[in-house]
Amino acid sequence: MLLTILLFSIQLTKLTAVIPYDGIIHRSTDGSSYAFLSPPTPTFNHAASIEQLTPSGTLAIAWFTDGEASPNCSIAVSLLEYGSQQFTPGVIITDRVNYTNLNPVLFWDNDTQILHLYHSSQLNGKGEATSQIWHTQSKDRGVTWSIATPFYTVPGAFARNRIIPTLNKLGFIFPCYNSSPDIDYPFILRLSSSTSNLTRIEMKDTDNLIQPTVIRLNNSARLRTFLRDEHGEWIYYLDSNDDGLTWTTPKATSLPNNNAGIEAHTLKSGAIIMAFNNRNGLHKPRTPLTVALSYDNGMTWPYLRDVQIHDDDNSTSIGEYSYPSVLQSFWSGTDDNDIHLAYSYKRQTIKYVRFNEKWIKQG
Repeated sequence: MLLTILLFSIQLTKLTAVIPYDGIIHRSTDGSSYAFLSPPTPTFNHAASIEQLTPSGTLAIAWFTDGEASPNCSIAVSLLEYGSQQFTPGVIITDRVNYTNLNPVLFWDNDTQILHLYHSSQLNGKGEATSQIWHTQSKDRGVTWSIATPFYTVPGAFARNRIIPTLNKLGFIFPCYNSSPDIDYPFILRLSSSTSNLTRIEMKDTDNLIQPTVIRLNNSARLRTFLRDEHGEWIYYLDSNDDGLTWTTPKATSLPNNNAGIEAHTLKSGAIIMAFNNRNGLHKPRTPLTVALSYDNGMTWPYLRDVQIHDDDNSTSIGEYSYPSVLQSFWSGTDDNDIHLAYSYKRQTIKYVRFNEKWIKQG
C-alpha cells in the first residue's frame, strides 16, 4: 500500500510539474543543452527564426506571439549573448494594431552590421490572401528596432525560411511563398544590395508546395530548395544551376512531411541538416521533431535523431513540436555543441536545443 502511494505521488509530481519558461540553458544527460524561452505573452508562441550575429556570436530568435488569428498578433525577439547561459526575455518589437503579424525571418548583414527582420502582415479577419511582407531593422544588435515598413506588397506574400547571399555577395536570395484562395505556391525574391531592386522568380509545377528553404551546394552557383508539402506526403526539392535565376521541376525526397514547417542548413562539414516532423499525413500531431543529416546534397539521409517526441516520457506521439529553425554557429558552448535549433513548444513558448553533428549520428 505504501509503495502504491509513493508511486502515485511520484507520477502526480511528474504530471503537475511546471516547466519554467525562463530562458536558462540546461544540460541534458544525452549531451545536448536546452532552454525554454520567456515569451512576452502566455498564449500562442509559434514559428521561430534563429540567426547568428557576427563577429559577436550573439544568437537572436524571433517568433510571433498572442494568437495566429489575433488582431494584435505581434513579433517578439530574444537574444543570447556569446558565453551567456540565459536568453533575454522575449520582447515585442513590432505590433501593428489590428493586424496579424506572422512568420518572422531574421537576416544578419555582416557588411552593414544590421539585423533585419521580415514578417508577413495582414489586416485581421481578411485572410492570408491579403498578406504583405513588412520589414524592420536593428542597428544595435537586436536591442532596439525601427518602425516596420512595407517591403513586398503583392497580396498573399509570405516569408518563412532563411535568406542567403547571392554567389557574388552583391545581393540576397529570399525564399517566399504565396497564399491564395485557389492555390499556394513558392517563389524567390532576389534583392540587389546596391540598387535595392527586387526581382521575383517563379518556380514551375510547384502548386501546394510552400515555405521553401534554400541552401547553396559546394560553394557554387548551384542551389537546392526543399519544400513543405500541403498534401502531407513528402518533402520535395528542386535545383537551380544559375544562382536561383531558373529552377528545375520538383521531385520528392525520401523524407516525409505532414504539411508542417521545415528548414535545411549546410554545416561546416559539408553535410546538410534538415529539421522537420518525421511523419506524413494530414491532421496528425506535429511530432516527432527530428533532425536528419545528408552527405550527398540531400539525396539520402542516413542519420536521423528525434529531438522531441513528448515532453514527459519522450515516447508518446502527442503534442506539437514544430516549425523549426536551425543553424550552426562559429562558436561552441562549454558543452561542445555548435548546432542551434529553435522550434514551437506546444505553441506555449519557443524551445531552444543545442547539439553537434556527432550527437545526431549517435541517435
